[in-house]
Amino acid sequence: MKSLYLLILTVLSTVSVLAKKTYSFEPTKNNVKILGRANYQDGYLWFGLTDSGIEYRFNGKTTTINVTADARAYSPETPAQVGIYVDGKIYNKTIITEKNTNFTINFNKKGKHDITLVKLTEAEFGSLRINEITADAKKIKPTSQKKKSIEFIGDSITCAYGVDGTEEDHFNTILQDGTKSYAYLTAKKLNADYSIVAHSGFAILSAISFTGERTPDTTMSPVYDKLGVTFGSEFFVLGNNEFDDGTYELQSTVWDDFGTYVPDLIVINLGTNDAFYFMSIDPSKVESEQEVFVQNYEDFLARLRGLYPKTKILCTLGMMGQEVYPLVEQAVNNYTTRTGDNRVKLFELSVQDVEKNGIGADTHPNAKSQLDAAHELIGEIERVFKWKSDKKVNIDELI
Repeated sequence: MKSLYLLILTVLSTVSVLAKKTYSFEPTKNNVKILGRANYQDGYLWFGLTDSGIEYRFNGKTTTINVTADARAYSPETPAQVGIYVDGKIYNKTIITEKNTNFTINFNKKGKHDITLVKLTEAEFGSLRINEITADAKKIKPTSQKKKSIEFIGDSITCAYGVDGTEEDHFNTILQDGTKSYAYLTAKKLNADYSIVAHSGFAILSAISFTGERTPDTTMSPVYDKLGVTFGSEFFVLGNNEFDDGTYELQSTVWDDFGTYVPDLIVINLGTNDAFYFMSIDPSKVESEQEVFVQNYEDFLARLRGLYPKTKILCTLGMMGQEVYPLVEQAVNNYTTRTGDNRVKLFELSVQDVEKNGIGADTHPNAKSQLDAAHELIGEIERVFKWKSDKKVNIDELI
């Protein structure tokens, strides 16, 4: 009996010692590297944009990331997807099914490891909060910043809409994977930090019209300085994006970190939805609306230049059609002629090769076509801006 008692005490003592070796950390900039846009408030880190998340380094055997999802992000209809990476390699790709989730990474023995958590799905259908990180280490620290940084501004193409689908599929968040987007692949190959500001259906002027009039809620410029865009119950009958504290919709929060994250390069890939808008309105209005498109594009360039005086800008379009590219070209030429700004360049992407690659959901580029676009874009950035890609990175293996 005495031996059993001592055994129980030993077990309890061992458990107690192990418990003491677990430490808790807040998801602040002092502890984690923030990928993309996120907002730290009230002890948690709130984010939603494609490929946004965190990365940190620790020396231990186990670490856990506690995440809360908003109502849409854990709904059966539009669940968010998360990718967990360990030392740059995929550890787990999973669908969010619960309001609260612990993502635990275990190793066989103690060692130094880089942990990455990224949201693979787009912001419109839900956001996440990181509440706490625990580890069997006394500290965690942000991974190093890259020497270069890129911001991508786009629509569903940049969100990797339907990238894992086929021509028979329609929109579903489980068919999205932002790590297969041309944007993510380009950043990886150029060894650059990234920020992706992209929303499906968004445009320079307007997305497709069902009334013959513009849909101003789909214009990128008004939401560019926001934490993102999430759609609540006024758009969907499935419920809003509310958390317990009543906060919902990323656009309710201004993202004012422009002074901290200053990209070396901005890639704008907008205009595809404007093409659908022009096709959906009275033909007699098209010419005048195209003139407004050009002016809006010029205004957007001026706004970006005001925020980032020295950043290079590459304006591109073409993966799902090149019809609007001449208008982009006109806008850029007008802007550069008027301002003398020689840091703004143009590049026409090839239309996705459906015969060679097949096609994703709702005619969107699949992973192979996203990869083709990434190779094109990387080549142009190398040519025009003299950047060098990382020979050790094979982006073909990432899709």
